[in-house]
Amino acid sequence: MQSVTGPYMLAERLQQLEVRIREAVALLENLRAERNSLQAKVAALEADLARGGAGLKALGAERDQERSHRQRLEAEREEARARVEALLGELGRIEAAVRDGTA
Repeated sequence: MQSVTGPYMLAERLQQLEVRIREAVALLENLRAERNSLQAKVAALEADLARGGAGLKALGAERDQERSHRQRLEAEREEARARVEALLGELGRIEAAVRDGTA
């Protein structure tokens, strides 16, 4: 009897092992598919990040241009203000001269 039981047990164990191996192979295939999917997502995110970085650089350049333009406008405003103040001072001197001449 032992000789009959031994081969059956061996066959049963081999079947169990085969089932486990098939499950392991299926799990590996699923994990590989998931890894590939995640790698594709990472690549897409890296591309988005690179585009965002380029966008940030463009925004930085635009900000620098705006700052430069604002500084030029401020300088022009100060120059115009100084001219107006000089003209007002000149007008004040002329008015004073006219008052002194007519008084």
